Amino acid sequence: MSEVRKWFTGLKVLGMRQNLETTAILLSRLGMPHLKFPSIHVAGSNGKGTVCSILSNCLSLAGMSCGLFTSPHLCFVEERVRIDGVPISTKIFDQCLERIREGALVEPVTMPTYYEATFLVAMLAFEDAGIDRAVIETGLGGRLDSTRLVHADCCVLTELALEHTDVLGETLGEIAAEKAAIARPGEIFLAKWTYDAGARKAIEDAVANHKLGFWWRPDRALLVRFDDTGKSHRPISEIASPSGWSPYQKEASILAHATLTLLDLFEAANMMTSALLHTVWPGRVQWLEHEGVPILIDAAHNPSGMQKICNQLCVQMEQDEAPTPGVVLLGCTAQTDVVGFLNPLVELLVAGEVGHVVVTEPKKGRRQAISTTELAAELEAQGVLAVIEKIKNPADALQRALELSKQDASQPILGIGSIYLVGNILTALGLDTVDAMTTLRPSDEGVHWT
Repeated sequence: MSEVRKWFTGLKVLGMRQNLETTAILLSRLGMPHLKFPSIHVAGSNGKGTVCSILSNCLSLAGMSCGLFTSPHLCFVEERVRIDGVPISTKIFDQCLERIREGALVEPVTMPTYYEATFLVAMLAFEDAGIDRAVIETGLGGRLDSTRLVHADCCVLTELALEHTDVLGETLGEIAAEKAAIARPGEIFLAKWTYDAGARKAIEDAVANHKLGFWWRPDRALLVRFDDTGKSHRPISEIASPSGWSPYQKEASILAHATLTLLDLFEAANMMTSALLHTVWPGRVQWLEHEGVPILIDAAHNPSGMQKICNQLCVQMEQDEAPTPGVVLLGCTAQTDVVGFLNPLVELLVAGEVGHVVVTEPKKGRRQAISTTELAAELEAQGVLAVIEKIKNPADALQRALELSKQDASQPILGIGSIYLVGNILTALGLDTVDAMTTLRPSDEGVHWT
């Protein structure tokens, strides 16, 4: 490991920092790279990464050079910084790290956290590449996240859920206030409608000029302006999504299209159909095949995300639109509500008469994994009749799931839980490569179920 990588890895001991001061100081020392291009800034609990990947690909296909910053990563840290869908090289990442370390050591010494350093790498890499525009995914919350410092001419808020309540607040309204704080004065703000009155108020309060704030209402297929929710609206045209895309993926495409339209980026908006055919967002409702066994992986990291994917699979199984999984591979990090998190999966296991569940403990994550003993006990307490096996190492757990699948005519495996588990699975399958983590692909590699 190079010296700069050792320094970078050592930053993990600083943990998470909830303020903007350090990042702002370092950006100033680095020449303010974040102000050299406009950005679309995206926050939310579910679907924000999918929105970001679609937006980025629309812009790239329209002929604009687009930088994409997301977090966390699945397999390798360079995934967090993409240009036109492709992760930057290790060489470029390290060169940016060297500049950041030099800036950090200027007196007074100002050390970034690991996350802040990745954000700074993205800003330098995007500036050096001369990108036309960036799409930036918020890390945690919004108000005190480093990404809040980018020059954003449009902000997007995807679906909200109760998550990270120890940091963001215990109610949806408090969480909404933290995330909606990415709103920029005088710039466009687009949010997915929420039925929680406290959350709606917090979001609308964050936008000073309600003529620039818009709700996307899926229940009415309308774009409704904040200042006149009763009258001012624009119907949203139906966007054809690839077969097999989940409801939240289709919703992400609508949010992305509305964003580009509100920004008058019509050429990019017109690339939506093509972008959807070429977009692969690794680890999110992604079908793979290994040794003749179909594998569906999804980073359903909170109760809302788990509910969505399980509901979709139940419906598609009933309509014979997707195969029923024969084996489920499950692993997750600490949950605020582990019972609520597992409930949708339990319903899927019962409805699909799934015979085997392999529980494991995701590795390399920032948060502690729930033990296999606790997961197995909770599944049993909820009445799961499947045979439950406990295998701590994710790679070994995947191998066991493959063995079980092959014993029963290669029935599909569902790998679900934390984003770290998904990364562990992809690594075990040998898909921890630049090509596998590229989000803009030939159409024959696009999203599909079978």
